[in-house]
Amino acid sequence: MPIIIGPAFLAVGDGSSAYARLAIDRGRIAAILPAEGPSDHPCPEGCSVAPGLIDLHTNGADDMLFNRDQGYAVPVASRAYAATGATGFVASVMTAPWESMLHAASEIVEAAHELDESEPQGARCLGIHFEGPFLNTKFRRVHRGDCLLAASSVRAQEMVDACRGALVMVTLAPEVEGASEFVRTMLEHGVACSAGHTAARYAEGLLAIGTGYRSLTHAFNGMGPLDHRDPSLLAAFMQDRRTTVQLICDGHHVSPPMVDLLYRMLGDRVVLTTDFMPPAGPGYRVEGGVMRADDGTIAGSALTMDRALRNYMAFTGLPFAQAIVAASHAPARTIGAQREVGRIAVGMRADLSFWDDRYEVLATMVGGEFVYRRTEALVPN
Repeated sequence: MPIIIGPAFLAVGDGSSAYARLAIDRGRIAAILPAEGPSDHPCPEGCSVAPGLIDLHTNGADDMLFNRDQGYAVPVASRAYAATGATGFVASVMTAPWESMLHAASEIVEAAHELDESEPQGARCLGIHFEGPFLNTKFRRVHRGDCLLAASSVRAQEMVDACRGALVMVTLAPEVEGASEFVRTMLEHGVACSAGHTAARYAEGLLAIGTGYRSLTHAFNGMGPLDHRDPSLLAAFMQDRRTTVQLICDGHHVSPPMVDLLYRMLGDRVVLTTDFMPPAGPGYRVEGGVMRADDGTIAGSALTMDRALRNYMAFTGLPFAQAIVAASHAPARTIGAQREVGRIAVGMRADLSFWDDRYEVLATMVGGEFVYRRTEALVPN
C-alpha cells in the first residue's frame, strides 16, 4: 500500500514548485496528488519537501576519514549525512600511495554494498570519487607530492576494477602526462572526469572539455585565478553549457559576491559540494571556518550540505525551490544519476528531504523510509 505524505510545499528539483501531497510506494514516488485529501504523514505548517541532497565531494564524516578509515567510515558518513538532509554522497579518496588508494576504494565499495543490502539506515554511498593522484604539483595543496603520478589507460582500468562498477568521478589536471588516454578509458566506462588541482588556462580548458571533461572541481580553488587577461580554465567551464561547476559554498573558499556572480553566469549548472575534511590527525586544525594544515593551507571544509544550501540562498538571493537544484538535480546529473534521484517526479526514488520554515532539516527519507527525524517531526497518523 502506498503511503501519503503532505500536503507540503514541494521544491521539485528543476526550479519549479507546487503545493501538493506525495504517494510513495515500494521506495519510489508513485503519484503527486492534490493538496486536499488524507495523509499518513501530515507535514507541519511551513514544511517544504525537496529531493534529498547529494554531496559529490566529501572526505569523510565526524572523525572518520575515507582514506584512513576506509569501509568503517561509510556507515558513519551515512548516518551523519542523513541528519543534514542528504540522501546520497560520493566518497572521495585523496592522493596517497597508489595501492593504498585502490585498497581504500575497494573497502568503501564493499561497505557501501553491505549497507545497500540492509534496510535504509541513512544516506546511500553513491560511489567513489578519486581526487588525484594525477594532479599538477604546483596546485596540489595538501595532496602528497611524493604520491603524484602520470595518468595512463592502465591506471584508469585499475581504478575501474578496484571499484567494481562504483567509480563515478575522477578529479585530475588536464595537463598531466597521459591525461587524454586516461580520460578516454574513463568515458568508455561512464565515469565523469572533473578538472581540478590544475594550472590549465582558458585554451587548455576548452581542449579539456573537447576531450570529455564535464565538470570542474571546487571552482576558484586549486587552480589559477580568473584573470581578466589570461583567465584559468574556469572561464571555459563557465562558458560551456555541457559542463557543471562544483562550489564549496562556505563563504571562505569562495567569497559571497563571487558565489553570486558564479550563479548568474551558470544558473542550474552550479553544483554544491562540501569537500568536508574530518580532523585528519596532528598537523590539521579548524581555523577561520575551514580545515587547515599547519602551514595554513586549506585542506577542506567544515561544511555540511544543509548549511551550504542556506549559504547559497543567502549569497544569491535565490528562493528555496531554485537553490535546491544545485544540491540535488545538478549533482545527480554530473554523475549520470538524474533518472533515479535529484527530482520529485513519478517513478523517481523516494529519496527526500523535509525542511521547516527556516530551512532547517526536519527529516530525511531514503527509498521511502525515514532514516532521520528531528524530534517528533512527521510522526504518522
